[in-house]
This record gives sequence, structure tokens and C-alpha cells, in this order.
Amino acid sequence: MFFETLFNLINLNKYHFMKKICFLTLFLFLSAFAHSQVILSLDDDTVYIDSIAKVTRNTKSDSIKCLYSFKLSRLFLMVQNVEKSKEYLNQANRLKSGFPFLKDASIYYNSYSFIEKGDIIGFEKTLLEANAKLKQYNNTEAFRLRAILLQNYGIMQQRKNNEKGYMKLLVNEAIPLAKKSGDYELISGLYKAVAIIFMNNNERQKASEYLDEAQNYIEKATKRSPTLAESKMETYIINAENLVELKHFYDAKKVLDKAFFTLKKFPESNLNDSYFYSEGIYYAKQNKYTQALASYEKGIKSANNHQNAIALNRLKFAEYEMLFKLKEYEKAKNNLEYLLENTPFIVDKKNYYNELSKVYSAVKNYDKAYFYANKYNVVNDSLNNTKFQKEIVELEAKYKKAENEKKITALQSQNEKAALLVYNNRLNSFLFAVLSVLLFLIVLFLWILNKNQKKLSFQKEINHQQELTALENQQKLSVSNALIEGEEVERKRIARDLHDGLGSMLSGLKIHLKLAEKDNVSTTEVTTLLDNSIKELRNISQNLMPESLLKLSLEHALRDLCMANSNTITNVEFQYLINKSNLSKNHQIFIYRIIQELLNNALKYANASEILVSCSQNKETFFITVEDNGVGFNVSERSNTGMGLRNIKNRVEFLNGKLEIESIINKGTSAYIELKVKNEMLND
Repeated sequence: MFFETLFNLINLNKYHFMKKICFLTLFLFLSAFAHSQVILSLDDDTVYIDSIAKVTRNTKSDSIKCLYSFKLSRLFLMVQNVEKSKEYLNQANRLKSGFPFLKDASIYYNSYSFIEKGDIIGFEKTLLEANAKLKQYNNTEAFRLRAILLQNYGIMQQRKNNEKGYMKLLVNEAIPLAKKSGDYELISGLYKAVAIIFMNNNERQKASEYLDEAQNYIEKATKRSPTLAESKMETYIINAENLVELKHFYDAKKVLDKAFFTLKKFPESNLNDSYFYSEGIYYAKQNKYTQALASYEKGIKSANNHQNAIALNRLKFAEYEMLFKLKEYEKAKNNLEYLLENTPFIVDKKNYYNELSKVYSAVKNYDKAYFYANKYNVVNDSLNNTKFQKEIVELEAKYKKAENEKKITALQSQNEKAALLVYNNRLNSFLFAVLSVLLFLIVLFLWILNKNQKKLSFQKEINHQQELTALENQQKLSVSNALIEGEEVERKRIARDLHDGLGSMLSGLKIHLKLAEKDNVSTTEVTTLLDNSIKELRNISQNLMPESLLKLSLEHALRDLCMANSNTITNVEFQYLINKSNLSKNHQIFIYRIIQELLNNALKYANASEILVSCSQNKETFFITVEDNGVGFNVSERSNTGMGLRNIKNRVEFLNGKLEIESIINKGTSAYIELKVKNEMLND
């Protein structure tokens, strides 16, 4: 895993410095990998390495011992123990015979010997050979190794200025292979590498998309690894830095907090070098210069402790920018002088000369300002001249080649020139005519198409409106028919009540009156019949229009209704949870009829011992609940057959309400209704 982490670091450095410098840095790392000092560290990796070494010593399987020995050779490189690394590599090479997969995998593990010798071409060829050999295997370890070696090969292409090729290799080959391997840490690292390429080219939004993927995968990674914690922190820090540049400060702070939560437990980790830089630019981009300086100071202290020259120079320059903005010119000048002294690259020195010129100009020391401005120009001209001289040599070679070719073809050109000119003129005229006709036809086609589209759209709109009108009329007709049907049912019920109840009583009363006249008997029975007739008349009147609803309120009418329907078999409980309601009489009558119908249905069919009627109101919505503990019924079968349910639904729809019925066999039925009473309120 050492080189995977190493290459990520190089690419990150490339984002912060110019490409040429990073290629040189990469070359130095590859040619002297054993002496690298920029290895990310967080917790102690020796415990993990010792556990792998213990398994390698105790296993009786040569194949497992071989594979683990190859991995230990990489792990010891990571902790810069070259002697142990070579020892385990030699052991793995002795054990690989007899195992085709391990034999082919060894090509990759042994490829780093070419880097040690400085043979970059040999390294590239070996990587391609290993990839070709491992293609025949479909196990997760083969996929993982191929993803890693393809990334390494891509970095070699990036070193040759073929960043586009590196990107294609990552996206089209390395990442799909890593996903097949199921190694979330590796997948995250590859997404991070793609993001850094976009950051190099200042395409930060695209970089953000890949960094989000990198963070998502590294947070899902649970497989034990000596670099998992470091990879996670590195991903957080890079993502936060990119989010700051996009001015997504809220998201950047969330990611920084995730990194800080872990790093605060490891104050000696060199990851703090990068963390404090990201935290510093987070404050700097929001013009919180004092807080930014505090973060940079912590980062400088950490980078000094770890002798991390790259991070230290970044932090020093970032601190200089804050000091300059705060007009602390003396401190700003000291930072630039430090950078000039500790930077080996002429390109960076050129920029520092320019910044020193600005500082001296700000303190009105124009002699020094001119001196450093002149040094900047000299270096800049020198760099440009070098580039110019190279371009001159290339142009001269091209010119000589072109001159020789020109002499060879001069005679042929003169003979063919006239004929070619005539031919070209004719061809141009013909092409112009064809293009003109084509253009005219295209314009005509588009005009006709547009006209037809407008007609079609207009016709569709007319049809749509007609359909809406038809549906609306159909709905109105349905509601009207339902109400008429309900009224007819109500008339029949009233007629039946009058005929069977009051009519029978009055007939009996007439007979008793005649008998009383003939026999001259007591009128007590007549009086009783007359009282019962009056009571029946009141009941019918109450069903038609409750007197308490007309004279008192909806609450009194519903309470009377519930009390009147309570008996020894069924107890009807009523709850009215409204402090004050100003519903119109029309709404009160509708609500009364709905509850009356629900209560009648429950009493008639439910065989319940308890019925609860509840009313409540929230602003313009009136809520009705009727529940019983009866026998229940199948809602889907009865919802469209019962006249009572249809009447209830029609009344609810008339008030733009909602009806929901839940029923469980042998457990009871619940009806929930919401009615809209907006714009029907009356003033007190």
C-alpha cells in the first residue's frame, strides 16, 4: 500500500505546485523511495503488520504464506524498513512456484526493483506484462492488483504530460476493476486521484463530484488496513479544501469537523500539516484573517516537527497572503525571504520575487521594490528565452524540412495549379448551390414543422379543455343524481314512518273513539294512544329536522341524537372537542345527516356494544370519527352496494371532503371524515 499512498501524495502535491516541479518530485520519489519522508501517519501500524507476520509464520499453507509475504514486503516499505521488505519479497519468490496466480502476481510485486534502479521504462513494461497475465483470473485479489498497477502505469503517463490518458485509464479500467474487488479504500483512492486531476485543471465542480464518491466509499470501508485511517483523513482534508474553493463553506465545515474529530486524538500526526492548511483557507476565504493566521501557525509548527518541507512552504506562503492583507508587511517579508531561501525551484522563486516587489512597494521602499521587480523580470525573461530557444530550434528543423519538400514539389505544383484553380472554382460554386438549396429546404421544413406543432398543440389544448369540461359535468351530474336518489330514499322512509307508525296509531285512535262513543267507556286508553301518536310525530319530525339543531347548536343536536340511540344493548358515547364553532346551518345539517347515517348503519348492522362519535375542528377542516366494536365487514365488497354509504360519500364529496373507512371482521369498524368548511364561516 506504500506506493498507492505515495502516488496520491504526489498527485496532491501536483495540485499545489506547477506540473514540472511535480514531475521532478515524482521522479525523486520513484528513484529513492526508501528515503521518502512524506508518508502519512496517524495511529501505530506495527500492530497490524505484526498480526500479518504472525499469520505468515504460523500458517502451513505455502500459497497463503506466499501471498502474505508479498503483502508484508509492501507493508515494510510503507514503514521504511527496506531490509525486512526485501526479506519477505525473497521468501515469497521462493514459495510462488506451483501456484500460477501467485507466479503471475509476483511480476507486479517485483516491478518496484526497476524503480530502485531508476529504470522507469522497465517499470512501465513490467506493469503492462503483469496486467496482461492477471487478466485470466476472476478473483477479487486479481481485480485489486490490476486496479493498483493500472493506476501506477497511469501515473507514469501523467509524468509524460499525458494527463488525459491517465484519466481514461482510471475511469475506464482501474475504477471498474476496483469495484469488482470490493476494496472500498482502493475505490476511494482512485476516485480521489480523478478528482485531483480535475483540481489541477481548475474544474472544481467535477472534482467535487468525484471527491463525494471518494468520501462515500472511504466511510463505508470496514476492511482492516494500515492505511485506512490515513486515507479517510486525507480524503476529508482534500474534499474540504475543494469545497472551500467552491465557496461551499457549510459543507466544507462539516467535512473539516469530521477530520478534526479524529485528528484531535493524534496531535503528533503529520496529517495535521494538511488539516491546518485547509482550515486556514476555510477562514481566509471568508475574510476571517485572524482565525486563518491561527490555523496557519498551528500547521507551520506541525510541519516543522515533521520536517515536511512541501507542507511548510505551502503554509508559509498562505500565511504571507494573510499578513499582506492585514498590512503586517514586515512579517510578510520574512515569510517570503524564508521561501526564497528554502525553495530550489526557479519558477517558485520568480513568483516570490514578484510578491517581494509588492511588499516593498506597499511600505514605499521603491528601491527594493524595483530591485525585486527587476529580478522577477530577469528570471521570467530567462525562462521565456529558454522556451523560446527550444521553439526556435524546432521551428528551424521544420522550416528546413518544409523547404526541401517545397523544392521537390515546386515544378509539379506549377503545372497543376491552374487546372486545380479552375476545378476548385467549379467545385466551390457547385457546393455553394447545393448548400443554399439544402439550407432553404431545412428552413422550409422547420417552418412547416413549427406551424404543424402549433396547430397540434392548440388542438390538444382544446381537446384537453373539452375533456375537463365533460368530466366536470359528469361529476356534477353524478352528485346531483346521488342527492336526488338520496332524497327519494328519504321521502320513502318518511312515508313509511308516517304510514306504519303514526298512521297505524291514528287508525287505532279512531276505532277507540267510536267504541268509546257507543259503549260510553273510559277514555284512558284513548289518551294513551294519543300521547304515543304525538311522541311518534315528534320522532319523525326530529328525524326530518331536529329541533335542537334549529334552536340550539350542532353539539346539542348530536348529543340528543346519541342519547336517543343509546339502549341497554348498545351504548353510544359522544365527544365534541370544539370550544367554539361558527359553522353555517347548511354545514351543520350536512354534518348532522352524515353522523346520523353512520350511526344508523352501526346500530343496524354492527351488533356493537360500544359506539364512539367524536367531532373536532382545526381552522377550516372539520373532523368526524365514528367507531364501533361490532362484527365489521368487507369494505371493498360493501363500499359500492350500500345506499347509506353512497349517501355519506355524496355528502362528503359535496363538501370537498375525504372519507376513509377501516373495518376488521369481528373487531369493529372506524369511519374517519374530513370536511372543508372554508368561506362558510359566519360572524359572531
